[in-house]
Amino acid sequence: MKKISTKLNLAMLLVTAAVLAFVGAALIINIMLGYYRNFERTVTLVFENERFFNICRGFDGDISPLLEYLEASDSVLNQNSQRDYYILKDGNVIKSSRTGGILKMTSNLKQVLDGGYSTDRDLTSDALDFAFSLGDGYTVYVVDTRGELFSQLRDVSLLFLQALLFGVALAALLSFFISKRLTASIKKLEKGARDMSRGQFSEIEVKTHDEIGSLCTVFNEMGRQIQNDFDEFERAERAQREFVANVSHELKTPLTVIKSYSQTLRAMEVDRDTQKRFLATVDSEADRMAGIVGQLLYLSKLEQQSAVREEIDLFKLCGDVADTLKIESDKKGLTVYITGGGSIVSDRELIRTIIYNLLSNAVKYSLPGGEISVRVSGEEPPFITVHDNGQGIAPEDIEHIFERFYRADKSRGRDTGGTGLGLAIAKESARIIGAELTVKSRKGQFTEFTLKFSGENTQNK
Repeated sequence: MKKISTKLNLAMLLVTAAVLAFVGAALIINIMLGYYRNFERTVTLVFENERFFNICRGFDGDISPLLEYLEASDSVLNQNSQRDYYILKDGNVIKSSRTGGILKMTSNLKQVLDGGYSTDRDLTSDALDFAFSLGDGYTVYVVDTRGELFSQLRDVSLLFLQALLFGVALAALLSFFISKRLTASIKKLEKGARDMSRGQFSEIEVKTHDEIGSLCTVFNEMGRQIQNDFDEFERAERAQREFVANVSHELKTPLTVIKSYSQTLRAMEVDRDTQKRFLATVDSEADRMAGIVGQLLYLSKLEQQSAVREEIDLFKLCGDVADTLKIESDKKGLTVYITGGGSIVSDRELIRTIIYNLLSNAVKYSLPGGEISVRVSGEEPPFITVHDNGQGIAPEDIEHIFERFYRADKSRGRDTGGTGLGLAIAKESARIIGAELTVKSRKGQFTEFTLKFSGENTQNK
């Protein structure tokens, strides 16, 4: 009996049988008690009345009045039963309503014959009887054969047996359908758990609103959460693999250049100018490697950093950052406009990092002679936009530009394209201060980054 459906069916059958047996036993006992109470009422009605007492008081050995009374009371004595009366003299039957047979000596009869009283009314006694002494050795004795009682008990027992068989059959049928419906959801839960153990996450159909249905709902929620965690883990693992591959790729190029140039310098005789040019290239690639490592360390530090809150004048901060990029913007003949104004409470260095990376990208990717506009707004919520009319970003690249080492234009040189970490650093910095960094762009027309601050950045200004 390993299946729960079998256990449920058996339990229901046992409960049904037990209930029916209890009802049957209670019915039988009630019938017996009713029969015995009826006998008591009959005896009381016939032998505890004024007429019978008068016969007893005037009894002189003549049994005719007594016999006449008993015959007249026969219809009462034998109502719904078979009861015989006897008149005894010194223990011998002298008159009886029954022809033939042997009178059995019962405890009640013996007590009266010995000068006692008829008191035994035990359900387990051999007979249902009553005895009364008239004196001078005369005794009136009434006994119920209990034939009617046994007949009723046989009928009830047969009826109960039929009801028991029918009830058990009906209970078996009902329990089969109930257990089948109940265990269907349990089987689905079992299958879902097995699938989950194999890494397959599928929802269980919920058809009921009982405890099993609630359990299925909780199981589905747990499955969705595990699926989300699993997907997140896979994304994190994939991002880690891509990150390692990108770092290896980014470092491999300058290392290859440094190695090839150093081997050339060692293996060949070159003039002084060529030697200086080669060493300058090696120095540049070494600086590039140092820059990549430095940015990676900074990005790693950002992931564990919390914001330092202070009041910041956004217009002045944007102006300071623009000044640090003035040489690069002047080389390309770019015009940088800063408009608006406003202040917030946030981390100055993180916001500086974000603005620097956005302006640096705008300078790199703007066409010579172009314009870069920086708009500062202190409205609710405050924001900063950096807009350039450069080459723009293709739609397929928009969703990837904040990823580490991603470059929208793969054909551009590394000196122009950078390491691909600037926007990733800006995005992480924005997350730390509770701001949102978004981008809009149209290929060949413009690019606009928006840094939107949250409500917490405007508190306690």
